[in-house]
Amino acid sequence: AMHPLVRDLYKRVLIVGKDYPGGLDQVRRKAKEWFLENRELTDDVEIKRSIARGRWYVRNELTAVIQFKKYRVMRQRYS
Repeated sequence: AMHPLVRDLYKRVLIVGKDYPGGLDQVRRKAKEWFLENRELTDDVEIKRSIARGRWYVRNELTAVIQFKKYRVMRQRYS
């Protein structure tokens, strides 16, 4: 069974990934790779550490790429 926090992180990745420049399919594929890399984790501390790293990635990296994409689109439209 999947840890509830892991499921929540996966949902966050997919929600944020809808606006990702590469498309949701690319985000889903990469997320699946990341989650499968850590599937053998059983220690709660390690699981929570990985979840914190994943949340940081969603909050900072993915949203930054999306904001940059939106900025470029807006700049193209108005210049």
